[in-house]
Amino acid sequence: MKTLTLSFALCFALSYTAICAPKTVNPRHDLPMGGNLSPKMQEPVFAVVSKQGMRIFTSRDDGKTWKQTFLASDERGDNGWHGAWAVYGMTYTNGVIGAFSGWGSPGEYIGSDDGENWVRLNKEKKKLASVWSAAAGKGVILTAADQWRGMSSSADNGATWQKHSTKKLLNGDGTHHMMCGYGDYKDGAFVIIGDKSQVFYSHDLAKTWKRTKLPKLYKVGQSQPVYGNGVFLSVINRTGELVRSDDGGATWTVHSHGMKGDTCFNGVSFINGEFWITSKRHSGKKSKDGIHWEDLPASHPKGYFVKAESGTIINVETNKNTIKRSTDGGKTWKTVFTTHGKGAGYSLSFAVYGKVNKVKK
Repeated sequence: MKTLTLSFALCFALSYTAICAPKTVNPRHDLPMGGNLSPKMQEPVFAVVSKQGMRIFTSRDDGKTWKQTFLASDERGDNGWHGAWAVYGMTYTNGVIGAFSGWGSPGEYIGSDDGENWVRLNKEKKKLASVWSAAAGKGVILTAADQWRGMSSSADNGATWQKHSTKKLLNGDGTHHMMCGYGDYKDGAFVIIGDKSQVFYSHDLAKTWKRTKLPKLYKVGQSQPVYGNGVFLSVINRTGELVRSDDGGATWTVHSHGMKGDTCFNGVSFINGEFWITSKRHSGKKSKDGIHWEDLPASHPKGYFVKAESGTIINVETNKNTIKRSTDGGKTWKTVFTTHGKGAGYSLSFAVYGKVNKVKK
């Protein structure tokens, strides 16, 4: 019994490594190395990516029709959570779309300046850090993992990456599952919330970092920080509480959104000057300040939302294989695309909008 207990404990403790993770799929070797992206931001595009396999679809007609432009793997060996092509983020900044995978294995970072032709976001062949989340703003791309692998940032369209250690910041403490977000606070701020209520923030576009903590202890389960109306907001999934910062992540307060009895939330989006929160059991809530909340309509979809300059809103939801579209500010929705398959490889989990290069014919 002692041997069995020890083996289980060892596997649990090392679950973030490839040792105890499910069998990983082989990385694609045909992708060119990066370093040559040249964004001109000529036309708008929506892009979405699956939870597993890095299946990417783009729309160049305001979300009406969709085209698959990339697929890393159609294997299902990683069950969506571990392995080379388990996807944990999609970003857009200054004409470059990024998609990020790899948890329990080296990270796979890919990018595109036109939404159709993809390269590895690194100009040299070397391993990049595992990813639990990704964010971007003002030309800087950021990934975050855990206390062992810290953060990685790039300020040159993903050609080179700088690692940022959390060891000195934590000063003997620990964290895991680090979720990062970007907001236009002052000259631009990155905020990372990890397990055990750890917070890291940078007000100089990831050059230097400071550490603080949330006012209550939350062991696990936070959503990606989202910025709007001068406020960063995140949901604590296990408790259903909100944490809010109006000073770029330096200090935080705890609030309630009023969705009682549900501790599993789809995340936070900032649309039409409001924060939108949806959950598995409730239609969701909306708020302009993150303190006072109102109900979203019962017909409102769940998941994540991205808005175009045209006003069109796109919706995707983890564990769902549909894309929904609204052209009236979110009052009514229409399913405009459905992937023809089941499982994490067809679950469209992340979405971005931005201007990219025209596709060369």
